[in-house]
Amino acid sequence: MSQPYFDTGLVLKLLVDEPLSEVFQGWLELRSVPVPYTRLVELEVENTLQAKCFRKEIDARQIRRCQKLIRELLAEGRFFRPELSMEEVLLESLEVMPKVTARTGCRTLDLLHVVSAITLGYDEFVTADKRQAEAARLLELKVSELQ
Repeated sequence: MSQPYFDTGLVLKLLVDEPLSEVFQGWLELRSVPVPYTRLVELEVENTLQAKCFRKEIDARQIRRCQKLIRELLAEGRFFRPELSMEEVLLESLEVMPKVTARTGCRTLDLLHVVSAITLGYDEFVTADKRQAEAARLLELKVSELQ
């Protein structure tokens, strides 16, 4: 079975109870694949947790629990850290951006994730974001959209 790349929004749903959390957990159990936890995903997850705290959606204790869970998931092999050159991702993103963003309106971070999947050699992209899904399709990735 091939390794899919997961949009950060889905990874976050494994850490914080949100709409689609159960759907994504079930999808992962069915596929029995680990979650790539790149530094880009880590940055976006940590930033989102801090933003949720700022908006009073979660507190500092919940952030610490999420961080502990991430460490546990990495130790168990359910999350893993693939080697990824951000320089390569940025250069490739600049290359494909005119084709992709002009047709989809894809945000920068979303494009970086799609290109990360390609750079890692993955052929499947999993997301709940329509624009990001379309960007992945334009770059010839198989897309699994969770809803």
